Amino acid sequence: MFSGQLLPFFDPRKFADQGLEMKGQTSVGELPRLADFRGAENESVDVALQFGRNEDGKPSVEGTVSAHLTMPCQRCLEPVTYQVTASVNLVMVWTEKQMKALPEHQEGYMVTADEKMPLSHLLEEELLLAAPLVAMHEQCPNPLVKEQASAADDVVKADNPFAVLAKLKSQQE
Repeated sequence: MFSGQLLPFFDPRKFADQGLEMKGQTSVGELPRLADFRGAENESVDVALQFGRNEDGKPSVEGTVSAHLTMPCQRCLEPVTYQVTASVNLVMVWTEKQMKALPEHQEGYMVTADEKMPLSHLLEEELLLAAPLVAMHEQCPNPLVKEQASAADDVVKADNPFAVLAKLKSQQE
């Protein structure tokens, strides 16, 4: 069992054959594909993974990966932080043929022929898949003011190219 500081690489075959358990932490800043989550670089990523073989004897990894990710709210553009927890249940495969042969209820994770793979790839993938598609506050701290919205509507109405036609039509009636 590895505990504490996470290893930067893992050997999928070796870890599965030995049934290794990995628990520890890293930071969001250590995961390059999560660079878009500004403000969360120092947040910790908690990892608990169990490598082994599934009921079919295939190498697998199960566990959880969780972190606090900060994203811009799509309503007010202010930062909103989410607790993202990914439930990991993957079968490790080495070829496209093996991936296609998996039953529908199993999710494959393509590993390379190399002995060691970066652990960050697995963690990033799972957190990105678990993150919300659209980030929004339950109640935005700076909601749009209705006066601003109505002023914007007036501008849109004035720029309407059919406004002249509407005036002509109303004059004819």
